[in-house]
Amino acid sequence: MKNLFPIVLFCFFVSTASAQSKFNYDLNKPVVQYHLPEILNEISGLTDIDSTQVACVQDELGIIFIYDFRSGKIVSQHRFDSIGDFEGLTYTKNALYILRSDGRLSEWNHFPSNRISLNHYQLSLLTSNNEGLCFDQHHNRLLIAAKSKPLNKVEKSERFIYAFDLATKKLQEKPLYSLNVEYLAEKARSFHIQQTDTNAKGAIKPFNFRPASLAVHPKTDDIYIISAADKLLIVMNRKGEVISMKSLNTEMFAKAEGITFLHDGTMIITNEAAGKTPNLLVFEMKE
Repeated sequence: MKNLFPIVLFCFFVSTASAQSKFNYDLNKPVVQYHLPEILNEISGLTDIDSTQVACVQDELGIIFIYDFRSGKIVSQHRFDSIGDFEGLTYTKNALYILRSDGRLSEWNHFPSNRISLNHYQLSLLTSNNEGLCFDQHHNRLLIAAKSKPLNKVEKSERFIYAFDLATKKLQEKPLYSLNVEYLAEKARSFHIQQTDTNAKGAIKPFNFRPASLAVHPKTDDIYIISAADKLLIVMNRKGEVISMKSLNTEMFAKAEGITFLHDGTMIITNEAAGKTPNLLVFEMKE
């Protein structure tokens, strides 16, 4: 069922001004909002399949769900594994790729063919918890965003984005991007975004950034990255510079775990239930 809701502007980060780089979406006004069924309470990976359907995965079930966001219904289900911590999902038109948090990348060619034959790649990542996965079409590669800090304590302030070459089926040796948490905290201040979350003693928690999902914009070629834990959406250009940063209000974005774009720039974001109801939000691109 289609649902449109009033917006309550209360969030983990509070934006105090609008002097930001141009952002082509109004996060307070989705074109449509759907409540998702209970089986998708922990919806994590998300990818567009065509102009009316997306694929998604629930992080504890080895099942791909095809959801029609025009009708607001699950139209098919495709089991590929038993249980596991499945977090990332992307579709290249030739294959569907599924990322497990420990760095196992599964390739399902000719999805959704009746005969399931998966290729698995255990990636040598420098991080133990990895959630973001998207197709970088212009470079024929996948981008993988690490949610956790590197295992090397020297680089604990970095958040890595890796590249997996689809021609060679090899992981690029070094991370493609490295986002420094202190740099992100400085950018948050420049965008007038203030962290308000406190610990048990009432003190403001240090700035953190834990990417849960990412996607390449089909028109601007910028990279959109969501950190569910921080209620934050950042936009990064190809130089690795943060050009926009937006707060996600908790009433609408209970726990944003998925983002994808249609070819026309329409943005789709999904949220886990997080004690509420999982949802799918559709946002039109503004000219």
